[in-house]
Amino acid sequence: MFPFFRRLSAPLAALPIVVLATLAHAAEPLRGLIDAPALKARLGQTSLVVIDVRSGETKEQGRATFLAGHIPGAVHADYAHASWRLPRNNISVYLPEPAQFEALAGDLGVANESNVVIVHEGTDATSFGSAARVYWSFKAMGHASIAILDGGYQAWQKAGFPVETKPVQPVAAIYEAKPVPALRAKLEDVLAAKDKNVTLVDSRPETFFSGQEKHKALSTGGHIPGAINLPHHTAFGPDFRLKDKVSLAKAFAPAKTGDAAIAYCNTGHWAATDWFVLSEVLNQPNVKLYDGSMLEYTLEQKGPIATSRPRSGS
Repeated sequence: MFPFFRRLSAPLAALPIVVLATLAHAAEPLRGLIDAPALKARLGQTSLVVIDVRSGETKEQGRATFLAGHIPGAVHADYAHASWRLPRNNISVYLPEPAQFEALAGDLGVANESNVVIVHEGTDATSFGSAARVYWSFKAMGHASIAILDGGYQAWQKAGFPVETKPVQPVAAIYEAKPVPALRAKLEDVLAAKDKNVTLVDSRPETFFSGQEKHKALSTGGHIPGAINLPHHTAFGPDFRLKDKVSLAKAFAPAKTGDAAIAYCNTGHWAATDWFVLSEVLNQPNVKLYDGSMLEYTLEQKGPIATSRPRSGS
């Protein structure tokens, strides 16, 4: 029995059915996606923390976007400018250390028992990747109840639900990180992938995978040898919402060829989408995210790079 049921002063049998239904709904842990109507039904619950990660070119622009309209009660933690990822060579890549994540989550009012919903723009595939990376970060720190708003803020607006324009000051909470190493791949895991029958999933567009295009921070283009290419953007329909589960299972079937899978991209952003699809939608076990991704892999120079550029004249 859940703790808050034990704290009720009246016997459960004496409570109206609608109250019991509300309590049961509040107790349900979150996982994967939550749609706008379901989130609206949870608004006002003391255990709910809605984190708006919408960004701008600058921190000020991100804040202005939030203040122009946001879900009532949501707190803002700009994906690009809050400490969701730690930098290397001036590029944000790594999962924060536990103490750093504890400070970030606690300052946003997140406690270990909080039900967290992540809100992104909903206007392109990359914005979902931001939400997925934050979602993975919470899961990697052992958080039990978290979801991404399906369709992001755009879906909330399209539903005609209320918005606020005033700033929201979080009430600081105490958060204790409980890292889950099984969700995070390190360089040595990637280098040992072939020998351990682990499928490497390159989440970048095909032009990056083939070496025709490269991230500005990489010295060379191409992919990790043996990787398969499952571009993150193929997970979405025309409205930038994830496709249905059947379609996703078909598209991501190649990632099931090994005993486990590791998703990577350039900086661990796009890869978060593939990780989310495989782990949280398709319930595939043993899926990790390589947050160091190609930036770390190429800088460390401990493994080969493969390319599949078209031949001249072809």
